Amino acid sequence: MKNIRFYKAPKYLTEGYKEAESMIYKTYEENSESENSLWLAQVTDASLLKELKKITKWEKGTREDLDDELLTAEYEGQKYYVDPDDDEDIIYFDEKASGGGEIYVTSIVFEPEPEFDENEPAEEISQYPLEDILEKFFCYVSDDYEEENAEDPKNCYVEFASEDIGDIRDILTIVGKHVYNKENGEYVDLIIE
Repeated sequence: MKNIRFYKAPKYLTEGYKEAESMIYKTYEENSESENSLWLAQVTDASLLKELKKITKWEKGTREDLDDELLTAEYEGQKYYVDPDDDEDIIYFDEKASGGGEIYVTSIVFEPEPEFDENEPAEEISQYPLEDILEKFFCYVSDDYEEENAEDPKNCYVEFASEDIGDIRDILTIVGKHVYNKENGEYVDLIIE
């Protein structure tokens, strides 16, 4: 990978993305199973839990996903869930609806280097050094920009994501650098220079 630059994807200008810092955007991770899926998390705030336990009118959910197996109630505009088969007093909320489930993303564009066993620019980006970059910086690929990669004969595009903004800050340190794998005896080193 050479000539690594930040790529300001057009999607970053939509309402689903908010600039958190220069070159870093906050969004919600897409759930591949269903856009209507719940992101359940347990209520842990003791005072809120105390108020929720006072609710006596829990009703059967109406959605066709997990919601129909749970009882639901609203409190201060937020929907909460309990499992009627659960003996414990555990109450859940939809993390995505309440501002949780956020991830941080950034995108880069770079020129691949076939001399380092990277694919020529193509719809599929070479596994290495990308895999080693992901491992080093604790990130994952959240968008492989199929359209951009198919249309650009010289460059490759990729979006990185993490729940930790620090990981995204760290991965951006490769911008402007040369990144490749180099054999070192039985091992392969990730070189960033």
